[in-house]
Amino acid sequence: MEIQVHTLVFDALSFMRDNAKVFRKYIFLPVVFSFASLFLVKVPNFGLALASVSNSLALALLGVSATRFYLMGKAEKVADGANRPFARFFFLTFFMTVLGHMAEVFTLLPKEFQGSMFLWMILGFWINLKICLAFPALAMDHPGSVWDNIRLSFNWTRGYGFKIVTAFLVCYCPVIFFTMTLMQIPALMPDEKDFWGSLPQLMFSDFLIVFSMLWSSLVLAKLYEGIALKGNSSI
Repeated sequence: MEIQVHTLVFDALSFMRDNAKVFRKYIFLPVVFSFASLFLVKVPNFGLALASVSNSLALALLGVSATRFYLMGKAEKVADGANRPFARFFFLTFFMTVLGHMAEVFTLLPKEFQGSMFLWMILGFWINLKICLAFPALAMDHPGSVWDNIRLSFNWTRGYGFKIVTAFLVCYCPVIFFTMTLMQIPALMPDEKDFWGSLPQLMFSDFLIVFSMLWSSLVLAKLYEGIALKGNSSI
């Protein structure tokens, strides 16, 4: 039976709603780490690295917990043997975060080379798309090394690119809508020079990002279940 994108994303949302009490526990620490990154990035010299670690911890905690809860079905089993999955999930998340931040290096280059940043962003988007199913695989301690799971993800995602991108756009629509709204009202845009004044907008944006991360983690868990575990070619 073919699973449509709208079924995929809204089934994940329904699962989140039906298990809201469980997910309130899973979302607490990720929100704390995400908020902490707003302050850590201001640390001289090491701010970006510290913020990257904090954000990676947030995503790893949320991604591993949400994936294992969805696929195991019992909250009390989520932490069983989760140390290795968490460490490997965090490693891949941090590595991809660092690659994403490398786009900022292009801003330091002469103007004639700064256009390369766009190509780097396109490459990063493609890599993220192709390795996305490695994350639920690592969360469930799928056999093989991290690199083996990445290679498997390249195979699993073949032919599903459009559906994955569409599903992610839906999952991150709260963030996109909020950002677009701010862009239409310049007076509400966060001011880099006024950190404390823009902190409420930044924190609300971070909360939306964590919510969308949770939603997308469940979508990826469902995709991983259908494509990798069940070999469903009609998802």
